[in-house]
Amino acid sequence: MDYNYLVSSLTLDQVNRVENPHTSIGGKGINAGRVIAQSGEKVILTGILGGPVGQNILDTLIGEDRYQLEFLTVDGNSRNAITIMHDDDIHTELVERGLYLSKKDDARFFQHLALLLNKYPINVICVSGSVNSDDPNFHGKLLQFLRERLGNEFPILMDISGEQLENCLANPAIRPSFIKPNTHELSELIGKEIDSLEEIITILETDLFAEIETIMISCGGDGAIVKHNETIYNVRIPEVPIVNTTGCGDSTVGGMAYAISQNFSIEDAIKYAMACGISNAQFETNGTIDKEQLKTFIPDIRLEKIAAVSSKN
Repeated sequence: MDYNYLVSSLTLDQVNRVENPHTSIGGKGINAGRVIAQSGEKVILTGILGGPVGQNILDTLIGEDRYQLEFLTVDGNSRNAITIMHDDDIHTELVERGLYLSKKDDARFFQHLALLLNKYPINVICVSGSVNSDDPNFHGKLLQFLRERLGNEFPILMDISGEQLENCLANPAIRPSFIKPNTHELSELIGKEIDSLEEIITILETDLFAEIETIMISCGGDGAIVKHNETIYNVRIPEVPIVNTTGCGDSTVGGMAYAISQNFSIEDAIKYAMACGISNAQFETNGTIDKEQLKTFIPDIRLEKIAAVSSKN
């Protein structure tokens, strides 16, 4: 459950009196799935739920009536996340660890996923979010599991970060089709601060990211840097009023998944994905877009091809 507070300022070490939060269900995968469904594609949502919070999430999704719901239930309680927008759009989050995934639950989930792959005709998969597991390579094993069943060419988008992403990228033989770290997550991944656009481009050309078809480095209001095969784009987005930044990255991933499912060109896919992220910023409920808004945003999104650093030397 997401609790979003909008306050003019946040002062530490004292009581901050605020209006009641806007409450909605969240989770990176749910937000991405919402955008895909609102774009007009069928969506199967799966994952792990538990306890009263999990039941609340499931009931809300049933009420939205947009998806095929195939969640696995485990012991424990699904998590809450608090987002505070304050002091000129500073974004502060408190996120619980959530359900603990035991080895037994881990095995159950992979069995559950295998059944879904046999049951439904699927053309794109998004793997989104974190996992509360003792296995630091959970997502790497999940990617291998999917690749063994679907092949190396099947589009698998992975919106993960931290140690899980690092370990996932450590295996050059099994690659996701798309990843989307922001600049902060990229800095964590390489263990140093990033100071320039040229430095981002240099990093994207290292072996760490080899054979990943599309890499999007999100830069907040400055847009994104996207490397697709050997082409690098500097993506500029229009400046718009912001209501809520939570879920913008998830919405971008959902937009990209939809664009891939519809066989968009890479440039059209980038524009559609970025427009979904911008549209989400106009709404209090995460993972929300307005298709009419997208038509106005897309023409103002600029893609500039950038020469690779290696080609300059």
